[in-house]
Amino acid sequence: MAKIMVTGATGLLGRAVVKQLKLAGHEVVATGFNRASERVYKLDLTAPTDVEAFIARELPQVIVHCAAERRPDVSEQHPQAALALNLTASQTLAMAAKANNAWLIYISTDYVFDGTVPKYAEDAATHPVNFYGESKLKGEEIVLNTSSDFAVLRLPILYGQVELLSESAVLVLVHSLIERRSHAVDHWAIRSPTSTADIAHAIDKMIAKHIDRSLVQGIYHFSAAEAMTKYQMLLVLGEMLQLSTAHLVPESTPMDNTQRPKDCSLSCTRLAAIGIRSEINFAAGVRQALTQSSGALTALGLTL
Repeated sequence: MAKIMVTGATGLLGRAVVKQLKLAGHEVVATGFNRASERVYKLDLTAPTDVEAFIARELPQVIVHCAAERRPDVSEQHPQAALALNLTASQTLAMAAKANNAWLIYISTDYVFDGTVPKYAEDAATHPVNFYGESKLKGEEIVLNTSSDFAVLRLPILYGQVELLSESAVLVLVHSLIERRSHAVDHWAIRSPTSTADIAHAIDKMIAKHIDRSLVQGIYHFSAAEAMTKYQMLLVLGEMLQLSTAHLVPESTPMDNTQRPKDCSLSCTRLAAIGIRSEINFAAGVRQALTQSSGALTALGLTL
């Protein structure tokens, strides 16, 4: 077992990672900022001296860096704030990890690609089309330049247990089902919605291999196998929640204000080669996520 620090522990992915690592018997040092609590240390990742002192005091063996500005529109509007978290904070963590002999997993995104030639292998050429993807790519580079022993884990669009549906770009789509008015839904961009529980299991397995002295370093991809548009996700959600989708109009041209890639589907060859694969399909995973998020559904007058 290991002492593991998790950044962004109050976020969508971070919560799932903390839960899984504790179940696996690890000592987890959970850190957050806006929603820090008794069980989560409040740590401002944009304050280098605080981060350095925290890591030097806690001496984690592993750091899983989940914290990020993950919203493309917000990143585009506030680029310096996005860089402070996605790049500068990642550099601080990487340098402190190296100085204290900790191994770092940096969580990245499929948006480092332009979406024109899927499926993308781990060594495929990167070409982000928005500032969010660019900032995460710079974070990758700074982490791996700090130590080639560190790992980067690129992920697609996520869903999982939430307090508010708005935490997940997948589950927030439920709002479209209850609006009832006719409106267009993206049927252009192809995504691979992936369960945070599935990802947390993969991260747990990566850490286990590292602890067993297997070589886990460089860039890895993890993704569910199914690819679908938001309109197709809504068809599944509608059937699951027994809500009509007749008012939804599939739109086959880009709809977002900030440019998105069309299809960043990932090839996950490197993790598959060490026995780590996605184990949760969309229907089963989203049902589990909604069941675990009953409070968020109840707030909208819904039940599963």
